[in-house]
Amino acid sequence: MAKTEFFKNNKKEIFVYIAIFIFMLLLFSAKIVQTINPFCFSFLFALVYLEKNGYILSVLYFISGIIVNFSFDNIIILLSTISVCVLLCLIYKCLKKKIGLLPSIIALLFSQTGFVYFNINSMEEIFSSIICLIVGILFFYVCIVALGALFSRGLQSKLTIDETICFSLILISCASGLQGLNIFGFSITNAIIVLLLLVVSRCFTKLETVYLSAILGIGLALSNGGVVSIAIFTLYGIICGAVCDKNRFIISACVCLLDIVLGLFFEVYVYYDILSFISVLTSCLLFLCLPQKIFDEIKGYSYTYDGKLINEFIVSGQKELLSQKLNKLSDLYKQMQISYRNLSIGEIDKSRVCEVLCEELIKNHCNNCPRINMCLENIKIKNGIEQLFQFCLEKEKVTIIDANNILTTECMSLSSLIAEVNQSTKNYFDYEKNIKTENANKMLIAEQLGGTGDLFKELSFLLSGKECINEKAGRVLIDELRINKVVVNEVVVLDGTNGIERVLMIVRNKDVLSGGINESLKSIFRLEFINVVRKMTRLAGWSILCFIPAPKYSLSVGFSYVAKDGDTSSGDTYSFTKISDTKMLFAIADGMGHGKRANEISTTAISLLENFYKSGFCNQTIISSINKLLLPSCEENFTTIDVCVVDTSNGTADFIKIGASVSVLKTKEGSSLISADSLPLGVANNITPIVQKKVLRCGDIIVIASDGVVDSFDNFEDYLCFVNNERFINSQMLADNIMEEVLSREKDHADDKTIITIKLNQFSKTN
Repeated sequence: MAKTEFFKNNKKEIFVYIAIFIFMLLLFSAKIVQTINPFCFSFLFALVYLEKNGYILSVLYFISGIIVNFSFDNIIILLSTISVCVLLCLIYKCLKKKIGLLPSIIALLFSQTGFVYFNINSMEEIFSSIICLIVGILFFYVCIVALGALFSRGLQSKLTIDETICFSLILISCASGLQGLNIFGFSITNAIIVLLLLVVSRCFTKLETVYLSAILGIGLALSNGGVVSIAIFTLYGIICGAVCDKNRFIISACVCLLDIVLGLFFEVYVYYDILSFISVLTSCLLFLCLPQKIFDEIKGYSYTYDGKLINEFIVSGQKELLSQKLNKLSDLYKQMQISYRNLSIGEIDKSRVCEVLCEELIKNHCNNCPRINMCLENIKIKNGIEQLFQFCLEKEKVTIIDANNILTTECMSLSSLIAEVNQSTKNYFDYEKNIKTENANKMLIAEQLGGTGDLFKELSFLLSGKECINEKAGRVLIDELRINKVVVNEVVVLDGTNGIERVLMIVRNKDVLSGGINESLKSIFRLEFINVVRKMTRLAGWSILCFIPAPKYSLSVGFSYVAKDGDTSSGDTYSFTKISDTKMLFAIADGMGHGKRANEISTTAISLLENFYKSGFCNQTIISSINKLLLPSCEENFTTIDVCVVDTSNGTADFIKIGASVSVLKTKEGSSLISADSLPLGVANNITPIVQKKVLRCGDIIVIASDGVVDSFDNFEDYLCFVNNERFINSQMLADNIMEEVLSREKDHADDKTIITIKLNQFSKTN
């Protein structure tokens, strides 16, 4: 239990010393052209200088030295080195100070006394020993810089140029120590290096993979004195980096194929047989067996920052801040909506109007009458005055004939009393009208505030969406575009909750209309795309393009209209408006009557309808707001609204009918009527739209028409049968034929007539 607790508490330190032991084994074997080997003792003293446990390091140093070279001379050299190291640690432990740089260098030189003693037999050996000590001091500095950065900042910190160079030199030394590791012809060197490159290609960038392969090749070249290994392992790094985004089986297959090509066809190896190939194959099999969790952990503990996190933080932070502000604005507008509704002025209860007006009249008109006390005591007189007000509210004016017998006989100034009753009633009617107008205006403002609040809430929801950059898809698309000879500078693929949302690219101007762009998009994403943005960039010769997945369907539209008696100004107004990338609005507004005034009313309603929909307001707010805008006028501003919104992304249609006539949905199976009972806009204060949603299929046709068309038939069923029996599949021909039938049935052209036909088609590039 105690041992388990010890390993649990010191797991990190144990792994660090295991890694140090492995590095010591490699550095003991590392040599420059098989003669100079100053690396391991410099590594030891650098670790001691960096405050690692000198006693444990000395033990590890001695064990690794014995493993690499078990001989009497080497044991003496190892003992002299660790003796100086332990003595240095003891001195500074007693002094309770940190080991200094200069004492470390002096101790490093004294530690090699045994090495110098056994290598002074000739001038050549003396010269070699001096070079070894000089290189050792330099490598001591290299280890301090590289390992100091590693221990202080960890693996996830970006290295400076000096630190990168020092780390490279350590890796070169370690690679040199891998030279010549063989067991019965099985190359452990190749197996280790190939496995390392495969793992690095999966966890780091392509450039870092090639960089490491070149470093390892240089280390082997310094050890064996040949440069072929640099080319061989750099090729391995290039292959691993080139296919790092592919499946692991593909990467392994490419590496094995490269080894066969280099060994059999180019004969780059001194000796190549089945065991040589098995060493590479073993690495690939181990690579395939490694769980994905290991790669994820390596990415988590290593330097994988690509320099975009700050930009992403700024962008995401701004989105979050804007989303919060929109939410607060939404709450504010909702509260303002409630406040405006509560500010509406209350009207006098109808049952108390006469009583209040009577009291007001007595107070102002009868106050100076000498008989006022007697009248106040006679309740029948007060009831008679209230009765006059009741008659006046009904008829808007009263005369002496309407007064009862009590008032006729008792009131001394009946004529002036009746005049006051008429004036008070008129004042009340004016007051009531003003109150209604003011309340209607306040309710209109409240509706607008509520609708704006809903819009802000929707924008906030959109900002908090899951749209993110798909970097892998962007890289793959760049490669595909270049294969199709499209010169592209940058590609960004944005993923949303439902898959690919947008693809943006910077393309050379002459390639903007290239068919290779659509071919590449379809090849990578298996979808059709349409271009929605094409803009010149600030850099000459380049354009920015934005593509979105093409809608599933397209629309073909037919239209026909005839004004009443050939009038140039029709009371019917229509609209075909694109309200989003995939939604189309079709609407017919039929103003009351015909001619110029009816045209003005319907045009106003259609204009408001278009702008409200484009702004993103909901159906309830749109209809209610237009209705309230038409209500306040003293004139009768009645208009019907027939709306159909078709979504080409999923083939659905929303029908909204406010006082409008029936529509027809014509399918392969038959036709059906779409109707709704509702008053026209401008008639009643509260109108609630009912949305009828229909799912369409290819070939389905929608026919919406004003009442001047539908009323030309005997009844709705007659109209439905005629449309159903028409065999035209062309939208315009169907609209023309319906209008021709309408005109043949109606000779006097008593109303304006408008027909819109909408056919759903399968989307294609030619649409």
